[in-house]
Amino acid sequence: MSEDESYMPIYAWRRTKLDTQDVPTDNDWLGFDGDREIGRVRKELNGPMQGFWQWSGSGGRTRNRLLPHSGYEPESQEAMRRVENYYHALMARNGMKGSKQ
Repeated sequence: MSEDESYMPIYAWRRTKLDTQDVPTDNDWLGFDGDREIGRVRKELNGPMQGFWQWSGSGGRTRNRLLPHSGYEPESQEAMRRVENYYHALMARNGMKGSKQ
């Protein structure tokens, strides 16, 4: 994430570590609201979306899901914004709130 990106994420973001063998990098992040995973952003390193950041929202166990729950953004922090906005909308749809709403 570069310093010139303007959005400041409001939830905690940690480098993704899939298992004990995995080495976390700056290209893959998980977002959390406390213990609840709210989504993931990761940089595409190859293929037609190379250089873009894929975002995917989760939000834990909720009955009513929302679409779209994933997409691409040119900047990492914009992808984080998309995850956080998705999370807030998902919580609202299920009569709940995130801790930062």
